[in-house]
Amino acid sequence: MEYTFYFIVILISFFLLSYLYFFFKLEDSQRIKKPSVGEFAPLKNGNIYFQKFEPQNSNGEIVFLVHGFSTPSIVWKGVIPFLTKSGFNVIAYDHYGRGYSARPKVNYTKDFYISTLIELKTFLNIDQKVHLVGYSMGGPIVGYFANEFSEMVSSVNFIAPAGCMNQDSSNLSLFIKILSLPGISHYISTVFPSLMYGGNSSIKLSTEEDINKLSQTELNKVYEYQMKFEGFTRSLLSTAKNFNLFNTRNMYKELGKKNIKTSVIWGSSDEIVSIEGLDSMKEDIPDINIEIVNNGKHDITYALPTRVGEFLALQLRSFLQDE
Repeated sequence: MEYTFYFIVILISFFLLSYLYFFFKLEDSQRIKKPSVGEFAPLKNGNIYFQKFEPQNSNGEIVFLVHGFSTPSIVWKGVIPFLTKSGFNVIAYDHYGRGYSARPKVNYTKDFYISTLIELKTFLNIDQKVHLVGYSMGGPIVGYFANEFSEMVSSVNFIAPAGCMNQDSSNLSLFIKILSLPGISHYISTVFPSLMYGGNSSIKLSTEEDINKLSQTELNKVYEYQMKFEGFTRSLLSTAKNFNLFNTRNMYKELGKKNIKTSVIWGSSDEIVSIEGLDSMKEDIPDINIEIVNNGKHDITYALPTRVGEFLALQLRSFLQDE
């Protein structure tokens, strides 16, 4: 009995001390500093970090780039030059909780992400139609946005979009429910944040073949910086809990009924969002333009930006010619 008591005390002490150690290592998100490039938009829930890229010869069209679950807007660095070279004005931003943006204590629902995008668009005084590009989780965000505000959208373009997965998500749902239990969520997200996104303090590129790829050093730097501040893993956990990223087929079906130009590019070897979901996407959006990157992984946006950038630029130019 005495040994059991000491064991329990030691176990509790271990969990408590490990939690406190990692918790106090986190910095207050109010101390996030804007980098030398880009701007802060002071929106309702705090600062949103964004960058604007203007071409030398603008065609007057605007493209919003919407990143995914955990890796911030740095993923677009190699893609953006292909869009500006084609005359498009580009805006890329960090979601709340990621990158250089604020970490508000709210429920990270789909409506929260949609309202943030509309707020940013309003802040920038953009009243024309825009082209939307959504990567991974950004796919459902731009899809829902287009369904709700179709009069504001010229085209919707997906990169390995979440939400049209054919695989059973019951195990993932159980994992999320466990993580959402009081106390457990705070402990796991603080002490073992990698469980939330499958990485360590950085994400390693799957290939080095593209000369325009994001450098591993820069990716590590940005990823490590965003993890320094309280609220990063909290935002991931809240998103996983409150934004159904495993089945958004009804949204894609609704989008397929609208007269909005669409495209999708997907890696054939995507280990996060299986390309098997492409079959259902083609069924839901029959007129969608498709590009498959052979052997491409989920990181094609920043590991293979030449393929992605060329495809997006071609699609957007062709959409303008069809008008």
